[in-house]
Amino acid sequence: MGYAGLGFWILTAVIGAYLLTVWLREGGWRQRAAAVTRLPVSVILAHILLAVAGLCCWALFTFSRVASAGRAASALVLIVASLGAVLLFRWLPSSGRHSRDEDAAAERNFPVAAVVTHGVSAVFTVIVVVTTVIYAT
Repeated sequence: MGYAGLGFWILTAVIGAYLLTVWLREGGWRQRAAAVTRLPVSVILAHILLAVAGLCCWALFTFSRVASAGRAASALVLIVASLGAVLLFRWLPSSGRHSRDEDAAAERNFPVAAVVTHGVSAVFTVIVVVTTVIYAT
């Protein structure tokens, strides 16, 4: 199961890297000060950095069976998934009283298929990583 978790995590990371390049290419980094984007840069950076740290811990667990690395990876994947859920709900369009014209936001250029694939792959990653750690340690 460790290799399946690693595969799902890598797939999720590749699609996430694609979404990040779209966001950067469309000016997301420059929009952070203009209050155009609804995605806080601090949450994006935390999501990315913790995901990379978790992936490294999971690779260590997969190849060497260090139990503490597996537990760290499972904790990190849950935190990363929570941050991802925050980003997803902030990305969804809003028609509420406080909504504003956000068509200029960089994240409006995300292909919906990429967002859905990233999310589904992340769900599988969480399930595989957490269940593997529960049963392996």
